[in-house]
Amino acid sequence: MKRILLSYIIAALACLPGAAAERSFSIVFGASTAGTTSLTNENFVANAVREGAGYIDRVTSVVNVFPETDGIKLSSSKKNGKFNIHLAEDAQVVASRIVVSAKRYDNDKDAEANIMLNSETLMVPSLDWAEYTLAIPSRPEKTLTNLIVDAECRLYIESITIYYDDAQGTVEPELETVETPVISPAGGSVTAGTHVEIRCATTGADIYYTIDGSDPSTGSLLYEGPISINNDLLLKAFATKEGMKPSALTSAAFTVRTPAASLESTFDFSQPTSLTPAIAEPAQKESVDLDGRSFSEGDVVVSFKASESGNTHVRLYHSYDAGIDLRLYDGDAMVVRTMNPGFHIKEIRFTMSLSGASTGSGDLNLIPSTGSFDWASETWTPEEGYPEQSVELTSAMQSRIASMTVVLDRSSGLHEILPDHDHEAVYYNIMGRRISAQTLAPGLYIKVAGGETKKVLVRP
Repeated sequence: MKRILLSYIIAALACLPGAAAERSFSIVFGASTAGTTSLTNENFVANAVREGAGYIDRVTSVVNVFPETDGIKLSSSKKNGKFNIHLAEDAQVVASRIVVSAKRYDNDKDAEANIMLNSETLMVPSLDWAEYTLAIPSRPEKTLTNLIVDAECRLYIESITIYYDDAQGTVEPELETVETPVISPAGGSVTAGTHVEIRCATTGADIYYTIDGSDPSTGSLLYEGPISINNDLLLKAFATKEGMKPSALTSAAFTVRTPAASLESTFDFSQPTSLTPAIAEPAQKESVDLDGRSFSEGDVVVSFKASESGNTHVRLYHSYDAGIDLRLYDGDAMVVRTMNPGFHIKEIRFTMSLSGASTGSGDLNLIPSTGSFDWASETWTPEEGYPEQSVELTSAMQSRIASMTVVLDRSSGLHEILPDHDHEAVYYNIMGRRISAQTLAPGLYIKVAGGETKKVLVRP
């Protein structure tokens, strides 16, 4: 009876709030693409740590360590691989054990692969991923400050997990950060009534914004749809999601111009500081990645998206012979659109970069989603009778662009509408395209019914 009672007491004590529990944190390795060039002390974290970078203060002694998509590879056929992770202060704990997820290189079938971790040896016999544990019973009070790894023969490491008793300290899990929202158009001079959109790449995130110049909080306006700009204002926004860190703050300043403003918008990619938003000039032979980025000028927005294939994608590049230009590679695309429903795109004129012209490699090859691109004049125009408010231009091979000018037209594109007395109402948008009555979005339309033709405004 006494033994039974003692068992209950021990179990109850274990459930008390102050009872110690095992905790852990992990450093997970991996890169977006595998590489054959050994990592360095400086780029190890950025190029090879997929999760847990916050637990690392710095990395030293990196030799023969290569990035893989599912981990890192240590050693080559001639030399051992090694590295030393100096843990951040909050990650320095009294560890009870260290678990390494690793596997042997498949070509070293006759070799005995092993890892020297903090002066202890872990054998890695399997060609498949497996976990190998380094127990630390001999030094129970020693604070772990480094993870010193030295591999004999070639092998892969996927992760290193540190286990410890939370009675001696805690390490909070590293939270991911919500992506910074993107405002489109990104500010500048716009026509009254221009609709501004705010998007966040993090699925399920809530976007909050202000239009009075103050920094937004979760008590500010919740973004639920496009914002109509009718006055000069400074738009600020950020995004939140439960279980993640809030995004960085983003902002865009808008000025409303008169309807008589110019209908031409020029984007000078050779002068990146003139773009909206401005970009610092890259150094010679350096570049700025443009995938997912947008620029606005007047009522026009141009955005870029990279191809799913290829190693090099759309960017601003500072060449050695002709300054800075926009480069789209095979399959990269730019989308040009007007944010004002009263305008359509009349033409887009391009100026080809002179980079590479001396070697005969200067080119400009764009395939439009609609309309036609004339290679000789370097100009896009819409199909006659079908004005467009947006067009996607995809590069065939490589296109080098110094600048582009987008010309807008106020005309509706409606040449003639003949009333139909025998049918129900028919609707056309201001571009002259027929729209189903069931799918009418807010905007201006031409209604044809009962022998009568008139403009109608569909309100939100």
